[in-house]
Amino acid sequence: MSRVPLHTSEAVADLPSDIVTDVVLRALRLGGPICDISLVCHFWHSIMARNLAEVLILTENSNMAIFLRRALKHQKLDVAHDLVVMTGSLQESEEALVLVAQNGHADLARCLLNASQHAAHADSRNGGALVAAAECGNIEVMRLLLDAQQHAAHADCRDGFALVAAARGGHIEVVSLLLDAPLHAAHADCTNGEALMAAATGGHTEVVSLLLDAQQHAAHADCRDGFALVAAARDGHVEVVRLLLDVPQHAAHADCQDGLALVEAAKGGHVEVVCLLLDAPQHAAHADCRDGQALVAAAIGGQDEVVSLLLDAPQHAVHADCRDGQALVEAAIRGHVEVVRLLLDAPQHAVRAD
Repeated sequence: MSRVPLHTSEAVADLPSDIVTDVVLRALRLGGPICDISLVCHFWHSIMARNLAEVLILTENSNMAIFLRRALKHQKLDVAHDLVVMTGSLQESEEALVLVAQNGHADLARCLLNASQHAAHADSRNGGALVAAAECGNIEVMRLLLDAQQHAAHADCRDGFALVAAARGGHIEVVSLLLDAPLHAAHADCTNGEALMAAATGGHTEVVSLLLDAQQHAAHADCRDGFALVAAARDGHVEVVRLLLDVPQHAAHADCQDGLALVEAAKGGHVEVVCLLLDAPQHAAHADCRDGQALVAAAIGGQDEVVSLLLDAPQHAVHADCRDGQALVEAAIRGHVEVVRLLLDAPQHAVRAD
């Protein structure tokens, strides 16, 4: 194919900078001539001008994904449609499907799935488009992929990775859709509770509840030795902590991992979470767990309410002088006056100022 004679700096300057960078890197990797930039420049301007005849001539040696990504980024949907129609291979169609799924464009996804030639498979790339749509919460695209007449995507593809992605983003409708799929439904407990941990970390209470209450393959709140509880406690997600502790079966233990959830909650000054963990009816956390690590963490952060709770716990109260008075030293260095006072005035095992 003859090269388009566009070697001027002005031509390259007109091209969006991210495309120039991408093309230069590709040219260097492939050892191709730098004039490929000019070809791409011409291609981009042809697309923007909707000059389809010229675009069709240039597409043979051009990477469609670069331009489709750019068109979607700037909401040039007419340009994106032209590019989708011109996909020249199954590989291009499937790469385009992932991009449009990620951006939530159902019409473009439908066009790719129903193309008379090189129609994309909804389950291609092991469900790559489904995962991309789930991550962004694009419910309409999700339905298209799951309901495709041929090569429909499986809700449980990649061992439930789409469910994990949706749970991480708190996309409750997408999570529900994946769990309720009539065929190949995702398991709420997939990958040993990965979806539950993702939802708990993000504080997505509704998603956590949905995963715990799934009719089949429900997630276990105590999976991975309570990792979900620790993650929720770390960020102070009170309602998630409550759900994990109160679920009727396989409830998380407040003292899991030797009280790590308490230590994390104390570090962040999450008073309500600390109370829930200390007051749990079963397997309550011990205020003196890990040789007083929770107290030291609270003292470092100047969390006087938490320090008071740990010192006054009805059972297993922490000793103010634990770890040879480390809590007092840390609080004094940082100027946390109220914490210092609490440690010095503790009714039992108070720290000596000297």
